[in-house]
Amino acid sequence: MPCLGIDYDATIADTNFVKATWIRDNLGLEVSPWQCDRTTCVPIIGVENYEAMSSVVYERDYTLVAPPIAGALGALRTLSLHSRVYIITARPPCRIAFAKTWLEQHGAADTINNIFSSAASNKQTLCREHGVNVLIDDDVRHLVHLSEQSARAILFKPGVDGEFVIPVGVTLCRSWDEVMAAL
Repeated sequence: MPCLGIDYDATIADTNFVKATWIRDNLGLEVSPWQCDRTTCVPIIGVENYEAMSSVVYERDYTLVAPPIAGALGALRTLSLHSRVYIITARPPCRIAFAKTWLEQHGAADTINNIFSSAASNKQTLCREHGVNVLIDDDVRHLVHLSEQSARAILFKPGVDGEFVIPVGVTLCRSWDEVMAAL
């Protein structure tokens, strides 16, 4: 049975929408949600502002108000019928409970086999340890070395516009429909 790793923030829950709102309200900058992953956002707002934002948007209240990414819940339901589905998140263990609550509130908790935090490791190691064949993530830094371990890497960027440099071995998908077609 195939084993899929799916990031939680900005892949299932639209945390990047919440981040873009925080950036606008607190920094007065307009940043597109697709630019709110750490790798893309830090050069725009700075590491200190990114850390300040993270300390707010990954907590319980902000986690629970994030809307689902369009198509994510249906995709999880379909994928769980034919695959083991793990959430592989950079959230520290103390913030995973908020994601679990969000999944329960959106009727998707039963589509996930387990949730793993890469806070003390990295996503590539977790994929290898748990037999993950495909990782779907919004931050390219988690994907660039997956081909070395024969895992597929899907960069999920809904709303991306214009030119976007994609590393060799990484597939860009702009929607869950594109992800499902790629799988």
